Amino acid sequence: MYKKIIDLIKQYNTIIIHRHKNPDGDALGSQLGLKRLIELNYPKKLVYVVGDENTFIFLGKMDIINNDVYKGALVIIVDVSVARLVSDDRYKLADHVIIIDHHLNPADIGDTVYINSEHIACAEIICDIAIKYNYKMDKIGATPLLTGLVTDSGRFLYPHTNANSFRMAAYLMDCGADIQGVYDRLYTVKLNYTKLKGYFLNNFKLTRNNVAYMKNDLSIKEKFDVSTFTVSRAMVNQMSGMEGINIWANFTLDEENIIQVELRSKKISIVDVARKYGGGGHALACGCTVNSFEEADLILYDLDMLLEEEIQNG
Repeated sequence: MYKKIIDLIKQYNTIIIHRHKNPDGDALGSQLGLKRLIELNYPKKLVYVVGDENTFIFLGKMDIINNDVYKGALVIIVDVSVARLVSDDRYKLADHVIIIDHHLNPADIGDTVYINSEHIACAEIICDIAIKYNYKMDKIGATPLLTGLVTDSGRFLYPHTNANSFRMAAYLMDCGADIQGVYDRLYTVKLNYTKLKGYFLNNFKLTRNNVAYMKNDLSIKEKFDVSTFTVSRAMVNQMSGMEGINIWANFTLDEENIIQVELRSKKISIVDVARKYGGGGHALACGCTVNSFEEADLILYDLDMLLEEEIQNG
């Protein structure tokens, strides 16, 4: 499949790279790293990145392009394979669409689809392509790709981290990735962020079978002066690493009155619960959106039942 992707990249003069909305480190890291990879090895091609921006903007800014640029262009969508989650739906205007993803969701878009959930991050797939084709890579591309690896592996702590994850990290550092800069930007936090972490640790609740959870309305974001992304995805793992808590969930109301749902598990697959409510992701880290906290209670019930079944089965 790599050969088909490379052949398509060679075929098109204009390439536009998309990823999912509200991007995390892997979505932006894969997008920006792939852009740089193509620029370095096919310097005559026009390569653009598009989509919404958030606190990960330090990795690189998005391009502003007109609809006309899509005419006869190749689009590559990274780190997502579900149409409704793609940031900027103008990918539909392109001549051909490639999907490169590592999530367990079945794709509902794409003319050429490559999904490999054995990779810890989509950034790892981009690295794998670079290595197999002996492509040039530099600090500008390697740093966002390393960010993707670091964030999607939870600083190499998540269970699906393997030897290949470290091989890819070593490759990126050999290419000049600024690992200290990455860690400084990701893990040096402001005082309000630290207070928000303390709020989570002091206020999370437990279901009957010890699913830890938080329900966050807009007042939390306003009280701590942080983004919805920070309350939702950045805080979910404040409930991890505690004895007796094997599943944890974070429900956050956003500005459009939608509940952003982040689900995490220590060892029990929870992705089917996310899929039941229109989402997906990895076996142990996934999410979805729902329209009310009442629906959030239904998700908590389903997660609780998974733990009850685990208890009954010993």
